[in-house]
Amino acid sequence: MLRAISEYPGMIRAFSPNARRFLLFTALNSISWSAFNLTFNLYIHSLGYNQDFIGLLNGLPSIIILVCGLPVGMAADRYGYLRFLVIGSVLTAASAFGLGLSSARMALLGFSLVGGLGGTLSWVIGAPMMMAISTKEERVFLFSVQFALMMGSGFLGSMMAGALPEVAGPLMGVAPTATAPLRLTYLVGASFNLFAVIPILRMTQVAGNGQAAAAGGDGHRPRARPLPQSWQEFGLFMKLLGPSALISFGAGAMVVFFQLFFKLRFGLNPGSIGVLFAFSSVVTAAATLVSPLLARRLGRVRTIVLTQMTSIPFLLLLAYSFSLPAVVVAYYIRSALMNMSGPLQTTFGLEQVREEQRATLTSLSAMLGSLGRGGLGPIVSGYLQVKSGFSLAFTMTTVCYVIGTLLFYLFFRKTEPLPARGAGVGGARAGGDQSTSYGRS
Repeated sequence: MLRAISEYPGMIRAFSPNARRFLLFTALNSISWSAFNLTFNLYIHSLGYNQDFIGLLNGLPSIIILVCGLPVGMAADRYGYLRFLVIGSVLTAASAFGLGLSSARMALLGFSLVGGLGGTLSWVIGAPMMMAISTKEERVFLFSVQFALMMGSGFLGSMMAGALPEVAGPLMGVAPTATAPLRLTYLVGASFNLFAVIPILRMTQVAGNGQAAAAGGDGHRPRARPLPQSWQEFGLFMKLLGPSALISFGAGAMVVFFQLFFKLRFGLNPGSIGVLFAFSSVVTAAATLVSPLLARRLGRVRTIVLTQMTSIPFLLLLAYSFSLPAVVVAYYIRSALMNMSGPLQTTFGLEQVREEQRATLTSLSAMLGSLGRGGLGPIVSGYLQVKSGFSLAFTMTTVCYVIGTLLFYLFFRKTEPLPARGAGVGGARAGGDQSTSYGRS
């Protein structure tokens, strides 16, 4: 295992310039996103708006994904990925600064819509772009490094956003929760969105379906057919999307309520919860780097199923334990196990379909994930929590995870053989050009 881990530096050095630029883009965006998550609601509330308007601002991006996700994916599969990623990055940066400098209701709504469109472009294009800028041998490794980097950068963003208002508030002569220090913190986070545009603009011609060229080449693909062209392809899309949708619904019933869970069940304050979440990102990032090594021995399908099913007992411990130390340990282990195979599942899914269908598949997954995680899951879970508390709601999540994981195994258990001994780190080769999956919990 240690010898395999020692291969990581060499693999990273072997990444193409495009891949390294995309990793830098990921790191900068993740810092910004974590700062946004920690400060945005507090900042908008400090402007004098109530929870109903804050909820509307948070819900608009999900609506944009539902409306625009599929057209964006199909257009990207037709015209090339890079130009859409550039547009998405610019829109996201413009939205972040617009939200940070505005206080009027309509301006906030408008910039939130712009940010939703930019986020949709980046989300839908990200995974297909990584497929296009990597070889089959390094693909799993690149996705794992990207996910670990995203989590690690998120830790830095959370710590920065938590500390900056505490420092800036007294210097400004106001409380840390006042508008001025929160706005400053939000704008500092937004600046990382702006910096993230630079490596994307420097990306050069992308091989494969994102081909085209750089930000302005002619990537027109008039003969691309991004939608399923036969019942067999339609069935494959359903097999890929069905388990993912179930897991997204389960995640929506639990993950979005973790802050409330720790506050109401154990009385933790926001600062303690923030530290708990930040270190969870580090644990998950470390676990993600191990997943290609497991796939090397077991294959991707078996690794995905094993890690997800192993997380279930810890999820149940979260649901029914009232011991804070036990719950904290279970929270870390569950998060690591459930999420560590995410890059494996993503590469597996995208390799199942034709190159010209990858952004379309990702957009459909994003739409279903938005509906489950951002809509139906929280609604059903909130109702169950009012009736019976967190235990019943988290049990529903458990059922969704188990069914989704078992369906994935039934659909794809024969897709890849056990890897031969001595396969490379990125090598969990699928039998054929196989692979699947997305949203985690």
